[in-house]
Amino acid sequence: LGGASLQSHTNTTTTTNLIMSGSWDYVVLQEQSQYPSFPLWQVEQDVFPYASQLHNLVAEYNTCSNTVFFMTWGRENGDQSNCQNWPPVCTYEGMDDLLRERYLVMADNNNALVSPVGAVWRFIRDSGYNIDLYSSDGSHPSFLGSYVAAICFYTTLFQKNPLEIPWSSDIGVSENNAQLINEAVKQIVYDNLAEWSIESNDIDDDDICNNIDNCPETYNPLQEDFDFDNIGDACDGLSRIEPTVQGKLIKIMDFLGRETATKGFQLHIYNDGSVEKKCVIK
Repeated sequence: LGGASLQSHTNTTTTTNLIMSGSWDYVVLQEQSQYPSFPLWQVEQDVFPYASQLHNLVAEYNTCSNTVFFMTWGRENGDQSNCQNWPPVCTYEGMDDLLRERYLVMADNNNALVSPVGAVWRFIRDSGYNIDLYSSDGSHPSFLGSYVAAICFYTTLFQKNPLEIPWSSDIGVSENNAQLINEAVKQIVYDNLAEWSIESNDIDDDDICNNIDNCPETYNPLQEDFDFDNIGDACDGLSRIEPTVQGKLIKIMDFLGRETATKGFQLHIYNDGSVEKKCVIK
C-alpha cells in the first residue's frame, strides 16, 4: 500500500495474516518514508511501538525468522513539506541522518537486522558517482536506486560478497554502474556486517536455525543434550563419552555440591584440578 505506515500495517489483516502464516526466514519492515525523521517525541509515539508490535508478531509465529528493518534514504532535496515546522529535515543530509539514527534504534530495540540501503545511497552520493538514484519526484527510487536496494538486501540476507555477483546485460544496468554499486555495497554492508547487526540465521551452519539451536555457535546437527538442560553438549562439555582423566580421584560430589557416591549425575574431582562429569546408573 502506497504511503503505508507501520501503524497501519498493525491494523491491516493482510499484513498480520501473512506474518502469522509462519515459516518466514526473514520479515522486512519499512516505515513510511518521512515518519522516522520527525521529532523524537513523535517517533517514540507513532513509530517505535508499532515496529516492536510487528516484530513481536514475527517472533511469535515464525520460530526461525529474523526481522530486518529497511533503512530508507533522505529525499533528494530534503523534506520540503515539513521543513518549515521541523528544520532538521530541510536538507537531504539532515533528513538522512535522522532516518539512519531511528532505524538503528528500531533494530537495537528489537534485536533485529538492518538492511542499510540509505547508508549505501549516502556513500554513492558522497562519492560523486554519476548514478541517479531518484525518480522524478525526488523521493522514490529510480531503476538504479532499486538495483542498489536489491544488492544491499542480497548482501544482508545471504552475507555474501556482492563483488562475486556476475554481471549480465539482462539486468538492464551497465557493467560500469553495476561494478560501482556492488563495490559500494561491499564497503558499506559486507565489510561492516556487525555494524548493521547482520548475521546468518544459522551461524554454525548445522541446519538448525539460531533461535532454536541449543548451541548456536558450535556445529551440532544432532542437538545432543545429555543432561536435558537445554544447552547442547557441544556447549556445556557434558556428553555420554567423557575423556579419561589421569589424576587421582579425591572427591565425588553431586551437582549441588554434596559429597556422594550414589547413582545419578556426579562431579569427580581429581588432585590435578580437573573435574569429570559422569552419570552413574545402578
